[in-house]
Amino acid sequence: MDKTNTDYWSNLKESFMDYIRKQKIQPRKHKDYSRNMNLLIEYASKNGCNEYSPKVGTDFYESEKCCNYKGNTTLGRRRAAIRHLNQHLYGETFWMKKPRHIISYPKRPAPQCPEQFVAELEAFLTNRKNDGLKEITLDNYRRSCIKMLCDFNDQGVKNWKSINAKNLTTAFSRTTSDKKTFITHARCFFRYLVSAGVVINNYTDVLPQLNKRKVIPCVYSREEIKQLLESIERFTPTGKRNYAIVLVSARLGLRASDIRLLKFENVDFENSVVKFIQFKTSIANQLPLSEELVDALHDYIDNGREESNEPYIFLDGHGRPLLPNAVSSIVSWHFNHSGIDISNRRNHSTTALRMSFASRLIEEKVPYEVVRVALGHSNPRTTRAYVQFDMESLRTCALDVPPPSGMLSKYLAGGE
Repeated sequence: MDKTNTDYWSNLKESFMDYIRKQKIQPRKHKDYSRNMNLLIEYASKNGCNEYSPKVGTDFYESEKCCNYKGNTTLGRRRAAIRHLNQHLYGETFWMKKPRHIISYPKRPAPQCPEQFVAELEAFLTNRKNDGLKEITLDNYRRSCIKMLCDFNDQGVKNWKSINAKNLTTAFSRTTSDKKTFITHARCFFRYLVSAGVVINNYTDVLPQLNKRKVIPCVYSREEIKQLLESIERFTPTGKRNYAIVLVSARLGLRASDIRLLKFENVDFENSVVKFIQFKTSIANQLPLSEELVDALHDYIDNGREESNEPYIFLDGHGRPLLPNAVSSIVSWHFNHSGIDISNRRNHSTTALRMSFASRLIEEKVPYEVVRVALGHSNPRTTRAYVQFDMESLRTCALDVPPPSGMLSKYLAGGE
């Protein structure tokens, strides 16, 4: 390494250590950051890297993973050093991909349904399944009902005939989750129990009527969407993946579930079109892919996606499909780190991007029916909740203010 490069790396380390000292990092850890920088510089020298880039940091971290350190502490320090260096050079919104090695965390055992209620609960869930409910919805019913039945058991209820209104209101008052969901699932469950002759009275009538707050459509402007996309780094594999996810949500208005379950067979790159069956409605949908979307997907698939036999396009970094809430969490995370104003409980999820997509189509004078088809809605009334007309279109509907007359005219003229 010549003197010029030596000076470059020395200056980089000096500026980085000044940055570390200004951060809320314990002084005793400063020595670790200094040593990690020395190791990074040593790696760069061996590999002919004249200057630092996020790719150099990622490659250095990957090389350290091959050293077979005991435990995760050492690798964690390497990763923290690269993450802070990237933030120092590229801004606080820059972040690095989590390690790809799989870390298992102990899971809490799922609550079990009390034995005296098992048969009726399973019969209820089978009935709901025959009504066409999806497995994810059935799981929500199962968890909610088991919690309620466990509470009944804790109250000393030994059979269905012993249940009364007080048991139900007590279980409702103790629930720490969504009380609206508790009421919905309990009413459905007890309607079935009454119709099946398991219980005589539907005690859910004693539960309060909770009015769900109507969601006000949240629409982001073109400039805000652009700011969101530009805030996502595209150096690391995770950055490439997240950029593609947010771009698909913003440009196509897909639901989080449809993005998560998007498969290679759904995307026709030759004809620039995506065809899929919507998870929520089971309705087929087909949308065109812009050149921007094709490039983002290719960038992730070719340069960021880990090797895996999974049919899904987007993976979690360990070669596995994304978890159900992953897409929503990714979009919310980038909204929070984009600098966009999301105060006053402004929605910043995939739903907001979906609403923004619909609003932009209306603004461009796209027919309402076309917007409905693009969103994949079978009911036209559903589309209305997603569409917020632009202000300029609303101005064309404004009526002229009529001139004052009668008593108002006399009052304005100064009369009594």
